[in-house]
Amino acid sequence: MYNEWLGLGSFIVTFILMVAMFRFFGKAGLYAWVAMGTIIANIQVLKTIDIFTISATLGNVMFASIYLATDILNDIYGRKVAKRAVWLGFSSTFIMIIIMQISLAFQPSEADMAQGAMKAIFDVVPRIAFASIIAYIIGQHIDVLVFNMIKKVFRSDRTFILRAYGSTALSSIIDTALFVAIAFYGSLPNGVVFEIFITTYLLKLLSTVLNVPFGYWAKSLYRRNKIKDDTL
Repeated sequence: MYNEWLGLGSFIVTFILMVAMFRFFGKAGLYAWVAMGTIIANIQVLKTIDIFTISATLGNVMFASIYLATDILNDIYGRKVAKRAVWLGFSSTFIMIIIMQISLAFQPSEADMAQGAMKAIFDVVPRIAFASIIAYIIGQHIDVLVFNMIKKVFRSDRTFILRAYGSTALSSIIDTALFVAIAFYGSLPNGVVFEIFITTYLLKLLSTVLNVPFGYWAKSLYRRNKIKDDTL
């Protein structure tokens, strides 16, 4: 049960940190979270673990926190702001790919100890990141669109849970399918690829179910003027 308990702790820490970024930096904090989160999640997803006796990749909790961050931006500041965050996440990942490929191209010194480890990670990242970029852009835009469609029908603040669940549940199916197909098809047995798809989606869905209270917490801080916002 080690991975399961560690996963629970990771979930709690991740979402507390996300709310803290919003609390102390406002809208800019969530922008920063989306930018950092896409880079972190694309590195985490390289690691496959066994959880509840099935194979899964890391990064699901961080991706779920990115979806919640854009939902909060969408709900409080509007669709335009949420879409700006989506493109910021895309740009961060794209820049990371370019810079790290240039870094790997340098001839290492005989005293260097990092090239092998960096190559092991970031030589794989372009395919993973490309899969993530495609899935991220499509999935996030669907999330923003569905969130706004539900918001037009159910305008009450109490229905944030319905907007968050509905938009993420639908968009996660699409982005998970795209990501797993592009990232792993052909490099892993088909059975493992399908297992990763199922577990990744279920973990994202579970994270969504559990993370909405953090969304309400963030919105409560905003209503009580506890957010140190700026003009971004």
